[in-house]
Amino acid sequence: MPQSLDSTPPESVYFIRMALMHLFPPKQLCLVLLLSAILPALYAFDVKITGKELGFAIKPEFNRAFRFCYDSSFFGALEFNKGLNLGGGIALGQTGDAFDIDLFGRGEFKLPVPLPLSVNLLGTYNGIPDYLTHIHTVLPFLSLKGKWAGVSVGTTLRSTLFDREPAIFESILALSAFVNFYQTDRIRIGLECSNFDNFFAGNMGSYFLNLNSQVYLTKGISLLNEIRIEQTGSVGLNSNLYGIAYRGGLVCRW
Repeated sequence: MPQSLDSTPPESVYFIRMALMHLFPPKQLCLVLLLSAILPALYAFDVKITGKELGFAIKPEFNRAFRFCYDSSFFGALEFNKGLNLGGGIALGQTGDAFDIDLFGRGEFKLPVPLPLSVNLLGTYNGIPDYLTHIHTVLPFLSLKGKWAGVSVGTTLRSTLFDREPAIFESILALSAFVNFYQTDRIRIGLECSNFDNFFAGNMGSYFLNLNSQVYLTKGISLLNEIRIEQTGSVGLNSNLYGIAYRGGLVCRW
């Protein structure tokens, strides 16, 4: 029997469309267009792209809630006048037996001060269509990042929608710190502890620890490697292991 012309699109296509509408509603889109008109004036109409970045990564994960999970992510960024960075990315994968999608947009402005201090704004969307779950997060934070160490402090503003239940709004302290204990022209090895990254912002007790490295194949191409241990329900000095993940990928900068 032929399908009607007004048949419902596939669930995955419908969900991706709704995710984009949730992340970029008309008011936010107007704000982005307004900022794009104002920013050139801030740089005296002399806006230059001083850096570009493109990359992809894969992340298999095993955790106590969903057992095996994985995702593939693609991300990019542009640097303007060596002071403003704008970037974003998308990750598609599977959580247990359910399809999931993660999106992020990020802006960083390096303050004109002697210290490597920057103001950041991160927006994320996390969705699992099979569970009718939508999580929207806005995270403003300050970062002090040097060659060997750095710290970021901010506030996670999160809205969680589950099926037709009322939205749950939360305000959570966001913390991140890293140290690079080995660094040469060919490789960098470091440790990081944080309760947020580009694609997700967790609770205070849902922090992760990771050992990460970046291998520089050429001046503009590098390999990413990260082994992450995730915690949940941390209280005081006690914590419960939630899962372990590996993230590897390739980044091109020019």
